[in-house]
Amino acid sequence: MIRIEDEIFLKKKFDFEKLKEFGFCFENNTYIYSEDFMDGDFKAVIEISDVLKGKVIDNFSNEEYMPLRIESFDGDFVCRVRDAYKAILKRIADICCTDVFFADDQANRLANRIFQTFGVKPDFPWKDDNGVFRHLDNNKWFSLIMYVTWDALLKNGDNRKLNIINLKIDTSKRDELYEIDGIYPAFHMNHKTWISVVLDDTIRDEKVMELVTCSFDLTK
Repeated sequence: MIRIEDEIFLKKKFDFEKLKEFGFCFENNTYIYSEDFMDGDFKAVIEISDVLKGKVIDNFSNEEYMPLRIESFDGDFVCRVRDAYKAILKRIADICCTDVFFADDQANRLANRIFQTFGVKPDFPWKDDNGVFRHLDNNKWFSLIMYVTWDALLKNGDNRKLNIINLKIDTSKRDELYEIDGIYPAFHMNHKTWISVVLDDTIRDEKVMELVTCSFDLTK
């Protein structure tokens, strides 16, 4: 079950000034907001720092309300608690966030740099989270940013999701590139001529942009 917070805030960027206006407090490098709901029976607590955390407290027991996270708990009461919590999160998202192209920060930074360098924005031909960057003159792809699980990339059983970017390479440099942490055989593309680069800041933006430029040149 995808975390409720990840579902609501996927492809959202926080405006920290708006968080303060909304009622978030800033303590120990963390923005914190709490709100009672369902006639005061429950409390939502949201914390935003390097990661986004959320929990629902049962105000009667003063403990976290765990049925919220268990998908098989689908009774009327649990569903009402979930829906009420989601409504709070959606209100925060609507007021305090702007929409971005991709889930991960590095993917969005690179999308901006690709636009600044090549004048190209992604299009989404499959109406999902996968964005294609194309040459303006011939419509050929030169990169593809996807949202996949680690398991899809590495077959390691890890179902956490992240953005990757697929790029065409000079085949003479393939083995050298595979030695770099964060670069793998391309997901869903020809392994001989394409690579996948994980966009979790394992590789700095400048290096990824070097690879993007190479892919751009190779796909003209």
